[in-house]
Amino acid sequence: MNIVVTGASGFVGFNLSHFLAQKGHQITMLDQDDYCQRLVQLSPLHDMPFIECNLMKDSLRLPHNTDYIIHLAAMPHVDYSYHHPAEVFRNNTMSTQTILQYAADHDIPVLLASSVEVYGGDWGRVYSESDPLAPVSPYSASKAACEMLAQSYAKCYQLPVKIFRLTNLYGPWQVPDRIIPRNFARMLDGLPLDIQGSAVRDFLYIEDALRAIELIMTKGQDGHIYNISTGFGTTMQEIGMLLEPMVRSVIGKEVREQEPTQSRGSSLVVHSGKLRAALGWYPRTTLEQGLDKTYHWYRENADWVRLFSREYHTTRQSRNFIIDMARYAVPVT
Repeated sequence: MNIVVTGASGFVGFNLSHFLAQKGHQITMLDQDDYCQRLVQLSPLHDMPFIECNLMKDSLRLPHNTDYIIHLAAMPHVDYSYHHPAEVFRNNTMSTQTILQYAADHDIPVLLASSVEVYGGDWGRVYSESDPLAPVSPYSASKAACEMLAQSYAKCYQLPVKIFRLTNLYGPWQVPDRIIPRNFARMLDGLPLDIQGSAVRDFLYIEDALRAIELIMTKGQDGHIYNISTGFGTTMQEIGMLLEPMVRSVIGKEVREQEPTQSRGSSLVVHSGKLRAALGWYPRTTLEQGLDKTYHWYRENADWVRLFSREYHTTRQSRNFIIDMARYAVPVT
């Protein structure tokens, strides 16, 4: 198939473009820039067409033979949305509306990326697709709104739309302002692990998520929503305990129970039974295996990781650890 991937220079979009190309699909990558310098690295992705487009303001033109749009483009950082709620909500909803309108006008099916953050997150809960939405952050509220937009286009314009909700992913090419890549980067530089917060999260290795996305695109049902998750919860402290033995240069860890913002639910564990029953998907990579693979990748690509050394050397007590602060020209404080 001829597939357009929006947000293709981002963590998921970059990995997904590579994955789908290896599966024989023809990929057109679309993003507003390559700020994190993934596309400039040596990669078969150099052979893929790249459309530089800001979906908020630029005129959108896709290849005439486009068979599918996978819409990933968004401002995805929960903490960034805490500090800049209007910017994130406006960007995510308006860019999604642009894609949906173009798709409706040109009869192109859409696969929309959402987030398990739309559930909010409470202790003792394991969420499924039928649970009510209770977003906590402006980011998760924007993703809930994008889902509603997509469902309205499906009803008003008979646009074929499928939605998937991603859990907390990790793996190669993730910038070091999330807990796992941030601490791998700190490990490379001999810094203490920085484990902050007491939240429970559902961590999934990126390759398992990519398989699920392709399955949903090719075999999922229009109008349906699918969770992509493990169903297992891990605390931030447990992540620290798994990382600490991986390298001798770690000089301990700093553990803070308090999250830097009030933008996350306490526990967000999500059931993927619908995806497993309907499409036969299941995670193949355990957390321990995924962490080992990811750490080896970060060691082998340390030059790229250190492009963000200012951010991962900064405490999470300051908002300056968020890489999007620099990307969107927010003054450093």
